[in-house]
Amino acid sequence: MNFQRMLMLILLGGFLHLHLHAQEKKVTFKDTLDHKLDLSDYVINMHGLIPYPIIITEPALGSFGGALALVLVSPKKSMGSTDQFRFPDITGAAGMYTLNNSWGTGALRQGSFPKIGMRYTAAIGYCDVNMDYYRNLEYNGETDEIKYSFNLKPFFILMDISENLYKNKIFTGLRYQFANMQVHTDINNDFLDSIFNYRISDKNLGMLGLYAELDYRNSMFTPDKGIRFKTTYYLARSYFGSDFDVDRLELLFNAFVQPYHWWVCGFRAEWQMVGDEAPFYFLPYILMRGFPMMMYQGQGVLMLETEQRFDVTRRWSLLGFAGTGKTYSDSEYLKDDNWYFSGGAGFRYLVARIFRLRMGVDVAMGPDNQFAYYIVFGHNWNR
Repeated sequence: MNFQRMLMLILLGGFLHLHLHAQEKKVTFKDTLDHKLDLSDYVINMHGLIPYPIIITEPALGSFGGALALVLVSPKKSMGSTDQFRFPDITGAAGMYTLNNSWGTGALRQGSFPKIGMRYTAAIGYCDVNMDYYRNLEYNGETDEIKYSFNLKPFFILMDISENLYKNKIFTGLRYQFANMQVHTDINNDFLDSIFNYRISDKNLGMLGLYAELDYRNSMFTPDKGIRFKTTYYLARSYFGSDFDVDRLELLFNAFVQPYHWWVCGFRAEWQMVGDEAPFYFLPYILMRGFPMMMYQGQGVLMLETEQRFDVTRRWSLLGFAGTGKTYSDSEYLKDDNWYFSGGAGFRYLVARIFRLRMGVDVAMGPDNQFAYYIVFGHNWNR
């Protein structure tokens, strides 16, 4: 299901949840205040089909790849001064490819019904991904972390509908996710069955999620202040099309404070846990800059992170970040009492002042002293 999230992010990019309506006028790429490069006017007045290229830098997928999304934006017409809910309709298709021969394709539709404060998302996709998973095995009284390579081919669909309860700050919604996962490996299956909890065959995972979200950040792209809290509970059962009976809970909290106009402090806490019957590819993992996807998995995962941004000028910023994570599991192959750390630095450019949208590059060092780089659109914690 993580590949589903990746394609969703590619498709949505920077175009989701824009509180805009189109205007017929000439588009400029300079800000009216400082006359520097700025995409605010372009975003406000974009029309028709928009190509959106992305560079993929995930270490678990070969550290380099590319994606291209074609996005059709249909802004909502204004409903008057009392309208507090005006999201554009978005239709998109995307494809991706990385250096470890992973690829995927998908399509998405996002829209809203402003009169009743409701929005919806529907997506479909297919991926062919080469991914490494790690398990702890004991040899001669010592425990070693062993890497196993899998080829995963998920076909997935997603349907999401949510209701605006209070001024675009509080939402509640339902999300249905379904994935048929085909798993292939060159390793003896009898051996893997004992390590991966007999979950390596062709299976379906269908689940319904209920979520609530409170978002008081001053920007959904790159916040300077405010808080965000989201809780989601998923239930996978046979009547939802699932071959597994699985429960999953996700809690997310972000806080941003601004001691001075040039200094923004960000804090993140995230907890994810899943039931015993979850297939190995659905187990939560430490998701943080410097950590390859899927490397540190468990039935439960706790992540704590801070990011400090310093605005050197109106446009340019420097930042540093550091975080720690820990996994929890009853399985002897996943049990790990260690806390793992990562940290790094980066820069940002204010690419769209009106939306407080910054873009830049981060370089992070993970637990094994390996470096990774990330191209960041908005804030790294947005998902």
